[in-house]
Amino acid sequence: MISKAFEVADHVIIGVVRDEALAKLDKICREGIQPYDIRVLNVVSFVDQVVLRKYPKKTYEVIGICGPYDVVLEENRKVDYIVVSDETLPRAIMINILREKKGLSKLKIVVVPIVKDFHGRPISSHRFRTGELAWKRGISHANS
Repeated sequence: MISKAFEVADHVIIGVVRDEALAKLDKICREGIQPYDIRVLNVVSFVDQVVLRKYPKKTYEVIGICGPYDVVLEENRKVDYIVVSDETLPRAIMINILREKKGLSKLKIVVVPIVKDFHGRPISSHRFRTGELAWKRGISHANS
């Protein structure tokens, strides 16, 4: 999704959920989620080492968020696009409804399909945290 955001926008805002907000979410194997600072460093490393090689003139910022509406409903921040998975498309539609109620322009919604394993199941961070999927030489493998 990050790569797609850089494909469509000149400046990308990447939201990373803060630790205090994560504690309120019902996440599988929450204890396996790295602290906020490490997750931010991982995002910055990925963008700097991988994405910006393809899009060197583009800029970005990483913002700590506490919920899905933090950045996209701020009146003082210019946002044109929202990049979501097909799973989170309903939330993007709700964001546009809320933006319209606030007198803000609707966001262009860009949907990135969920990547699936060879069994057709979505690849997700919680499947790695539970050990259902494992990384091996940069390739994920299902442990089933």
